[in-house]
Amino acid sequence: MRAPGLYRALVRALPYTAGPLQAHAQGIGEEKKQRYASILRRHRALGGALVLFGASGITDHFTYGAARRGVPVAAGTAFRLASVSKLVTAAGVMAMAQKGIVDLNADADAFLPYSLRHPGAPDRPVTLRMLLTHTAGIRDGSAYTNSIASPRDAGELLRGDSNTAHIPGEKCEYSNFGVGLAGCVLEGMTGTAFEPLMQEYLFRPLGISAGYYPHRVSDLLADARRVLKPLGNPAFDAAARQAAAPAGWDEPNLQRHYLLAHGNCCMDAQGLARLGAALLTPGFFAEETLEAMFAPHASLAHRDPALTQGVGVFILRDASVGPRALHGHQGMAYGAVHMLFLDREQGRGIVSLTTGVSLARRHIMADVNVELLREWQRDG
Repeated sequence: MRAPGLYRALVRALPYTAGPLQAHAQGIGEEKKQRYASILRRHRALGGALVLFGASGITDHFTYGAARRGVPVAAGTAFRLASVSKLVTAAGVMAMAQKGIVDLNADADAFLPYSLRHPGAPDRPVTLRMLLTHTAGIRDGSAYTNSIASPRDAGELLRGDSNTAHIPGEKCEYSNFGVGLAGCVLEGMTGTAFEPLMQEYLFRPLGISAGYYPHRVSDLLADARRVLKPLGNPAFDAAARQAAAPAGWDEPNLQRHYLLAHGNCCMDAQGLARLGAALLTPGFFAEETLEAMFAPHASLAHRDPALTQGVGVFILRDASVGPRALHGHQGMAYGAVHMLFLDREQGRGIVSLTTGVSLARRHIMADVNVELLREWQRDG
């Protein structure tokens, strides 16, 4: 972000209009609740939901502000999760892998009409595990970035500027395209479209209402706005997105379905907390599945010295936040900032979803998320 100091100053100068936190469940004391509210106010959050939970369920659930202009955020309001979707996708892949439906270590090229192999290492297979740990040698080049507004086939993008300078397995380069391609690999392995796969193996078994297409979400879906443009049209217009049902969404499309897995999941805070609870202790997921997902696979120190990469998760080790490693993911898109993080040692988690908030950050993690995590860890 250019001129982060100026951006922070401009955000602080804005009025705060979201109002107080509304409790749907409150296990913490009023003083603690107000400390969370102060953080959200300081970063000018326009609206959202904050949930604290343990392995047995939600302990605290607060909402505040507007989901859409004139419509308050409610307990069941859904949000486009942005990059928190990567964690959701990884959880679905792990659920399928433990049932033997997919193989994280298989050569992905065997299931695709194009090759994921790096031109500098044509004999080195690329796998689902590599895609989900950002070690596949695939990056978000200009060809991919331009395709978001005007989609092109994955095979064409891979022949463009989508390869890293290093070969697969050598380094970690965070890539939306890479994780998106994991959805295509799943379709190739199973012969089933990505959305029905996630419904069958993750969402329905956990009783979660969610989908990677806005039109699949029955609850109200929140807009997302940039805090420095609060009165303009939403950057993410939820009503328009929910009204559009793309043709062929429930059929495999190995060339175009790279646009789903990395950022498109829509879910409410309660559903995300339910998934987080399932990731805290063995049950729905086998112990070896959880250990494989949360094990460190690559360093993100070149972008954030506090982060290591697991399978679809960040491992956050930051002494200024707390004494223990936290596992989860952050999402930032259209002005909204989200997160799900787990304290596996303490058996608890936190969800924060917003309709817009300060985008200020020092490295990868947004300032607002760092402060919320610090407050959460302070009494743990």
